[in-house]
Amino acid sequence: MTATQRSYKSNVDAELYEPFMVGDRQIGVVHWLRDTAGGEAILWTGLWKAEPGSFDYVFESDETFLLLSGAVTVDTGDESVELQKGDIVSFVAGTKATWHVLEPSKKFFVVSGCQS
Repeated sequence: MTATQRSYKSNVDAELYEPFMVGDRQIGVVHWLRDTAGGEAILWTGLWKAEPGSFDYVFESDETFLLLSGAVTVDTGDESVELQKGDIVSFVAGTKATWHVLEPSKKFFVVSGCQS
C-alpha cells in the first residue's frame, strides 16, 4: 500500500475549477478537495457549481452534500427533493435522478463507498 496525504485543505471561495463531465456532457464545474481514499474504499470530496438547467444523473456511489448556495430539485421518480441553501441530503448508490438547477448553485459533496 502506498502512503497517502494526511490532510487536505481548500476554501469554499476556491477559484480553481474544472469541467464536471457525465459522459460527453458537462454538468457544471468541480473543485476537488480529495479524489482518493486511504484504503480500498471510494472517497471523493469537493465543491460543485452549476448554472440553471436540467440533466439526468445516476449516483454511482453514496453521496451526501450540503447546498452552500442556490436552489435545486432532485427528482428520483419516487420522490422530489427540493433543496435550498443550507440543506443537507444523502442519496444511496444506484439512485437514478433528474436534477433541476433552479438558480446558480454550489454544493460541498462527499462521495463514498466500496470499490467493486
